[in-house]
Amino acid sequence: MKFAELIDELSKRFVIGHVKISENTEINKIQLRPTNLTEPDGSTLYIGKTNASGGPLVLGNYLKDHSNTAVVLCPCQVNQSDSVLANEPLIQVFNEANTILESSQNQTNLITKLAMSAVTDDLQTSIDRAAATVQNSLLVIDPNYQVLIHSTIYGFKDPLWSQIIKQGYVTYDFIKAVKKIVAQQSDTTKAVYNVPCPKSPFHRKVTNLYNNGKLYGFLLMFDDHSVYNSEKTQLLPQIGQILTGELVRNHISASADSNRDRLLNMLLTEQQSQNFENVFAAQHLRLPYSMVVLTLRSQKQQPLESTKRQLKQYLLQQYPASLSTIFRHYCLAMVPLDLTEYHSSEFKKFVHRTAEELNSQIFISTFYTQPSDTSAAYEVCRRTMKLTTSTDPVIYCEDEYFDLMLSRINHDAILPFFIDPSISSLQDYDEEHDTELLPTLLTYLEQDGNLAHTSDALFIHRNTLHNRLNRIKEITAVDLKDANTRFKLMCSFKIKEYVH
Repeated sequence: MKFAELIDELSKRFVIGHVKISENTEINKIQLRPTNLTEPDGSTLYIGKTNASGGPLVLGNYLKDHSNTAVVLCPCQVNQSDSVLANEPLIQVFNEANTILESSQNQTNLITKLAMSAVTDDLQTSIDRAAATVQNSLLVIDPNYQVLIHSTIYGFKDPLWSQIIKQGYVTYDFIKAVKKIVAQQSDTTKAVYNVPCPKSPFHRKVTNLYNNGKLYGFLLMFDDHSVYNSEKTQLLPQIGQILTGELVRNHISASADSNRDRLLNMLLTEQQSQNFENVFAAQHLRLPYSMVVLTLRSQKQQPLESTKRQLKQYLLQQYPASLSTIFRHYCLAMVPLDLTEYHSSEFKKFVHRTAEELNSQIFISTFYTQPSDTSAAYEVCRRTMKLTTSTDPVIYCEDEYFDLMLSRINHDAILPFFIDPSISSLQDYDEEHDTELLPTLLTYLEQDGNLAHTSDALFIHRNTLHNRLNRIKEITAVDLKDANTRFKLMCSFKIKEYVH
């Protein structure tokens, strides 16, 4: 332990002044100053009076050409012990100095063991060893407040931080607290500070992770297994140095791209939206106001990471604010765009070209405006993917919504009752008289009641169409001029197709 550090620790217990440091020597031993100090040990701190007749109590470290000294002005400030011996100022200071030095040497031994093990251990093993040393859970976040790694030997009892680990980002309230405290710290390489979190029953001590002047993130210690003490607090920055070294050696630091990707994972997994805008801002991005989700189903055997890289290349050219990730074994992207872009031919051409280049089917969610709906948009894509039998390269989920809704009903027992009886009446009539009234009605509905378009689609004369529609009215008595009737009949055709 350095002389200056030892004096600093003693000054927390005693009133010390007149500190003179010529060379900040490493102190390995504490000794009462002998009456005649002729050959002092340069690594020893001597405690005693400089002359037999009296004078102040001096803390001295004597070297060949110079010395380090400090004067104890008031040892009475320390809480008195029941021991008569301990009440003596000299013995009181001596015992306290020995305790401080012994604690420092123990810490040095612990850190040395951790550092030697880190040479061969992987990062996960190292952080678990460190957690066992301080008997509490540890967690590392990068400068963008993304979770990089955490200890696993105790588990996180705090449900809030368990969720944070799952989603990969800390909350904005925690980010604000860290930024505020870091800005107030003068010694940023060794500082240990408490970060409040009103939603958590546990406390957090945090230290900065620096390497060659570059901030690599923060190391958090939780009091979820044992209470804090001064020794654990002092160990935290030293553990941080070891872990930072491993981060640097293994190039473990989230790139800007991976940070952006995790934003999409956050939107997919977190339902609370109050922090979204702030977390996006931390990545120098603006939270989109409207967007769609693309979900890819590859038609060839290709690693998902490779598909994701290719998708990202295409997206960044056309939609630079897009995000992409791998989520539940699918390659996903979120594309920020407005409603006119969503319906534009340019967007349609882009997704078709991308599907062709990636040899994949692309499922496009409906257009939405609430970021918290991202998980629902993905779920619609997933269900559409599971339900559809279409082999089209691009499938808009909104075109499949009717089937999606029907799939939520037990169609064997219920759905046939939703088919308008006019459909079965016309089908029976066609079979008996060899006519085409049912397909005529379907085409008429598909053409939104437009007679000219319907006759063109059926390749029949307008008069023939009028005759068929009149016959349909005679058989069913439905009013085809009523929009609600046409809607119900069109739904009946959809249900009939789905059931059969």
